[in-house]
Amino acid sequence: MDEARLVGNFDTMGKLAKMGNTNQENPQTEVDVVETQMEEQNEHSHKDWVIDTKQFIINNAGRPLSRRCCIYRAHVLRDVDKAAFTPKIVSIGPLHHFQEHLRGMEETKVKFLEQFLQRAAKTARLHEHHELTRLEDRLAFVNPEEVDTERANDFPCLGNFLNILKSLENDIRSSYAENLNHIVSEDFLRLILVDAAFIIELFLRSNFGGIVETWLPTDYFFIIIRNDLWLLENQLPFFVLRELYDLAFGSCSDIYPPFLQLTCKFFGLYNEQKKSITGEVNHFTDLLRAFFLPSFKDVENSRSGGKLEEKEQNCDEDEFDFSYEVLREHLPSATQLHAAGVKFRASESKCLLDIKFADGILEIPSLHIWEETAYLFRILIALEQYHYPHEQFISDYFTIMDYLLDTSKDIDLLVEKKIIKHWIGSSGKVANLFNSLCTNILKGRINRRFFRHIVELNKYHNQPWHSWKATLYRQYFSTPWRSASTVAATILLVLTLAQTILTGFTL
Repeated sequence: MDEARLVGNFDTMGKLAKMGNTNQENPQTEVDVVETQMEEQNEHSHKDWVIDTKQFIINNAGRPLSRRCCIYRAHVLRDVDKAAFTPKIVSIGPLHHFQEHLRGMEETKVKFLEQFLQRAAKTARLHEHHELTRLEDRLAFVNPEEVDTERANDFPCLGNFLNILKSLENDIRSSYAENLNHIVSEDFLRLILVDAAFIIELFLRSNFGGIVETWLPTDYFFIIIRNDLWLLENQLPFFVLRELYDLAFGSCSDIYPPFLQLTCKFFGLYNEQKKSITGEVNHFTDLLRAFFLPSFKDVENSRSGGKLEEKEQNCDEDEFDFSYEVLREHLPSATQLHAAGVKFRASESKCLLDIKFADGILEIPSLHIWEETAYLFRILIALEQYHYPHEQFISDYFTIMDYLLDTSKDIDLLVEKKIIKHWIGSSGKVANLFNSLCTNILKGRINRRFFRHIVELNKYHNQPWHSWKATLYRQYFSTPWRSASTVAATILLVLTLAQTILTGFTL
């Protein structure tokens, strides 16, 4: 467009020079004509520029986030620890699909797709075999390892799976915060089918047995794959998996459990509360977050901002003004609280968030930390930052722990009290982990339960009597020998005083 404008201007200037030489009699008229032509060209160029700008806006403005949106790239949070957000072996979904270091699993995923299609075809034919009455026989029949040579490459269900994915394509794309228009429909649906079939077949083999011996070299690979499956950026929408699973195996409930139940079993290691999940799940990361939450009733009663229950909306709003900025100044560390007389005790509760403070005793559920769980905590915090801005229960928990566990001495104290057990190196490394978990997160209103405990802890810490009592205990009664020595010295002092008084009366 700029080149055309320059050429046009040069042509006009040439005409002006020519007319200046040949039309000396009426120069003003010719100049007016040339100026008019230049104005018309500039106006035309301006219109082109406006049209181009409009098209630029249309092409690059993107789309508003859908209500289905639940899968995000953790752009800012991944800068703190990129390894925690990057799959190591297998890509799931479109966000990491094109990474070179994950290409090695693509052949295995396609093989699992083939096995899934064979299992689905056998399941569809199961009603033809009335002689298979025992569950063991029915399971053996649908086993894709037992290949029917006549139908080895016959996938009658494939068209049905592609059709249902096509009908769900808009909802699937809307589940991702990132614009995926650069992936054409056919490639996108094939990608989703391969990854979904891989997951379903993986879960079934894990449930029925034989997965490691057949396709994965060792348990180590299985564990890494399981860890990759709960990464926030490495997800498929749960409804896609459920729809495909139900279409393939819904007619044989005696063999195949509900997909949510199958999923909970696969990730059962993280379900320490042994919770029965019955509600809607967005994806696997969302499911693992649900494992850590308290009961639904406790969750509803703990909300503090945005999505309050009707009975909570009538509460005094000042109760929620205790912001994180204030907490940073006033919540003491574990060693400071201990010096002030606060006693730490490992709670028997299996809910990680079930922190309680009463009568000078702070009860905290035991927390086991190894590298895998450290990554998981980062992922769950990221999910809450992006998807649950008013229900950041796990983020709140680790914010409080960040304040309590400021140095290696704080870690040593909680290790001594059997609240923390870790397998990631020194106490200093654990302290650094807690200090970094909440880096770059947006800190808003805090969970009401934590808010109440923090206020009570500060009141307890700020009363001098508690510090004096704690100092007295540590100096004179912290061990049996010190207690005996203190008691003996006290008795001796009393006897000496009594003798002095009696001697005075005698005199």
